[in-house]
Amino acid sequence: MQSSLKPPVSSRPPQATLLFQVVAFFSRLQLHYLLPRLRHPERAVLVFVLLEGSAAVAVIASISYLTDLPLIFPSLGPSAFILFRMPMSASAAPRSVFVSHTLGLAAGFVALALCRFLPGLEYPDPGQINGSFIMALSVAMALASFLMIRFNCNHPPAIATSLIVAMGSIATPVQAGGFVLAIGLLIFLAFLFNRILGGLPFPFWKHDPAITRHFGSLAGIPESGRGYWQELASQIFHLQR
Repeated sequence: MQSSLKPPVSSRPPQATLLFQVVAFFSRLQLHYLLPRLRHPERAVLVFVLLEGSAAVAVIASISYLTDLPLIFPSLGPSAFILFRMPMSASAAPRSVFVSHTLGLAAGFVALALCRFLPGLEYPDPGQINGSFIMALSVAMALASFLMIRFNCNHPPAIATSLIVAMGSIATPVQAGGFVLAIGLLIFLAFLFNRILGGLPFPFWKHDPAITRHFGSLAGIPESGRGYWQELASQIFHLQR
């Protein structure tokens, strides 16, 4: 008995759908696709840093304006630059950014506490440079540096955070909480721009050295593969031979 069932009609291949074409179009605009195919890839990186970095700061500033929360601080700028100029570096990993800034906040408040409780010192006046002010800055710098090295979360802008606190610019729990929230927003935007829009394997938390070494300047690795101090040491040992 001959079956009355008709053979299934072949569906359109995925490549012919509108969704696939839209995704393919935007995928060709991602940084990981453009860099190996451009004659001057550094120009694409420059545009990426300018657009994404400024957009991230604009978003945080807009949220601050709409919510009336203190979310704008000077150390956000250099953090944004690292997150978008060297997104695959260890210093741009979310763990490095969040933990180092948190430690910077703590270091600044500890420095202020020392000036308040040690005999012969007074609480530093933000508008006056005196012994207490100098000590607060020095202790904040030293302590923040020690903590970042101790916990292996090297993110240089966090040193600025410790100095901002020591100078009295972040003095209340609301301001401290606003700063932590701002850092969280910046990391989220970095993940969105770097991983979703840029197509880069931006880490969820910690960086992966096995992945980092394949990204050159995006990981903070110079063209030669060695930094300034490595080059200097190489020249010194070469001269001594």
